[in-house]
Amino acid sequence: MVERIRLLLSRFSEDDEETVRRMVATDPSFDALCHEYRKVIDLLDRFKVEVKRLPKVIENLDRCEAEVKRLTQLQASLEEELLSRIEGHQPQ
Repeated sequence: MVERIRLLLSRFSEDDEETVRRMVATDPSFDALCHEYRKVIDLLDRFKVEVKRLPKVIENLDRCEAEVKRLTQLQASLEEELLSRIEGHQPQ
């Protein structure tokens, strides 16, 4: 139970751990608060990891956007050439 707020408890003396254990055991609202604190810490840790990944994701996104632009231009060029040939084709 105390593990849920270990990070917070590191600011206090070891004697306070027993006090916290009693509070968790006897005060449901304190126990719920500890549980909520742990959930927030876990979420925060996950988001920090994702934020570290963002520069790579953005870099990949820039490359993908450039490739989409290049391929779109190539598509237009090929369409133009194909249409030109189709329109200019004389059946024999």
